[in-house]
Amino acid sequence: MDIDFLVEKVHRLLLDNLPIKTNRTPSGWNTMNCPMCSDKRKRGGLITTGAKISYNCFNCGFTTGWEPNPTLGKKYKDLATILGADQQDIHKVTVDLLKYSETLETEDTSDYVYNLAKFKTEKLPDTATVVDDLPDSHPVKQYAKQRGLLGLYPLLHINDNLYKQRLVVPFTYNNELVGWTGRHISPPNKQTPKYLHKMQPGYVFNIDRFADSKREIVIVTEGVFDAILIDGVAIQGNAVGPEQAHLIEKLGKRVILCPDRDKAGIELVMQAAELGWEVSFPPWTAECKDAADAVQKYGRLATVSSIIKHATGNELKIKVKAKMI
Repeated sequence: MDIDFLVEKVHRLLLDNLPIKTNRTPSGWNTMNCPMCSDKRKRGGLITTGAKISYNCFNCGFTTGWEPNPTLGKKYKDLATILGADQQDIHKVTVDLLKYSETLETEDTSDYVYNLAKFKTEKLPDTATVVDDLPDSHPVKQYAKQRGLLGLYPLLHINDNLYKQRLVVPFTYNNELVGWTGRHISPPNKQTPKYLHKMQPGYVFNIDRFADSKREIVIVTEGVFDAILIDGVAIQGNAVGPEQAHLIEKLGKRVILCPDRDKAGIELVMQAAELGWEVSFPPWTAECKDAADAVQKYGRLATVSSIIKHATGNELKIKVKAKMI
């Protein structure tokens, strides 16, 4: 039997029996109401990575998975059974795995758990410089000052053709560099994208700040500048992936989403409601499209206070207010 076909059979025990109301995220996760608990907010996530398949529930904590080895773990079989896989199919796959054990890796990882918080380290280009060390007349430093970012985060400038007109924000995880984003200092156009990312799937910006923090609240924003200015975290987009949700929720803190005020942010608001997060709708003036704008107008302390004050966890209120964005 072809090994790829055998791997496919293992995967199909789960993939062919997913609930009808299953969503697929851009990062490849199949999200659903977890069948192992009373979840009603689609906190169950299934993903395939090459020959590996992994399942995590961000509500009850149930995890299982499989990567090439001769055994199918009990938890994997339990999940397949509850999803509705035929018992004869489960038995046949189990027998086939044992039959072809010599051609599979022998390490027993039958209850393999996909490591959601594992990012490879990156190396900055040799031309990278700390923005604070640039001359005051440098346009990138002037842009950082204009946005109120100087002194709040170790911003960078990379002097090459790709990044020389961009303010670079490094990404760290466990104090290791894992990527960066570069924001162009001029208004975006069709030839010049606003951001250039070197970002790994599942990453949450500024998450390191909260790992050992005694703070009880974490504010989630869409953009990195918002997160820097209010000392929150950023998912860098208008949708949160299961990996990102897991990283944020495992902090064990009160989570408040502060979305951008545009139609694209509605999906994110709905996701936050499904995750059980609070969402904030501060009464800022119309020119404040996000938290960064609010800091420019009201100041950092007043902005953070208004986000916390106007946060709600009532799902009905969240959905009503989302329609008013």
